Amino acid sequence: MNSSYKLLMAILAFLLLSIPLPSGGDEPLSLTSLSFRNTALAATDTTSMENEEEPEPFKGASKAEYAPDPLEPLNRAFFTFNDKMYFWLLKPASQIYGTFIPPGVRTCIRNAFDNVRFPTRFLNNVLQGKFKTAEIETGRFLINSTFGLAGFFEAASKDFSLPPPPAQDTGLTLAFYGLKPGFYIVIPVLGPSTVRDGFGLAGDAFLNPLYYLPYFTSANLWTSVEIRGGEMVNSTSLRIGEYEDFKKAALDPYASMRQAYLQYRENKLLK
Repeated sequence: MNSSYKLLMAILAFLLLSIPLPSGGDEPLSLTSLSFRNTALAATDTTSMENEEEPEPFKGASKAEYAPDPLEPLNRAFFTFNDKMYFWLLKPASQIYGTFIPPGVRTCIRNAFDNVRFPTRFLNNVLQGKFKTAEIETGRFLINSTFGLAGFFEAASKDFSLPPPPAQDTGLTLAFYGLKPGFYIVIPVLGPSTVRDGFGLAGDAFLNPLYYLPYFTSANLWTSVEIRGGEMVNSTSLRIGEYEDFKKAALDPYASMRQAYLQYRENKLLK
């Protein structure tokens, strides 16, 4: 019984750590559409790095390939599950949380979690040969970890004019080395993805320092689950209303989400 419980907690922690929450570094979609605003604007979104692109020492992917949807009936069922989870669980919890925690404090908490994910961004930049961007990520991490008080404050952008470059993840690295996206999938809890990005989420989870918290501290797996769940609630509390607006504007929310996600990932590859 004890071993089964530990296995269940490990799987739950892994799933929660795989969820790509939105951040200052422009993260992908999470759950149903917690960062849909960034996704919908992907085609016109600009960053401080777009006019300052570094030469690529390696030959990477030039564009994202088409991702078919052969599992549409199953994907629609999972989309509905994620939708209900958002409205029945995540949104109410986030609203209650937001009632007691001021927006400024919640923003600081989001900044701190984003700062912790530095290894994911740094390593994927290195693997793609984006050494200048990796250097910027390192500088931002050191500045925010010190002057920003463990990352709670965005000191790198405000005081050192060092805004976040486009965030890199393992899925983008796999695409950079030529791995095809495969077909479109909707993962329960995690949200829209492709086969390639699904493997990328696993890589991102293993690069997240929070995954190793139980192995190097006295914390247990349940502590990791609680921390990640708290991060989800905190992030959602800052974005309530975006998914609702998206659903109101979409004739077919599932199809619109699929198109938005694939367009978002294509735009990320072209940057």
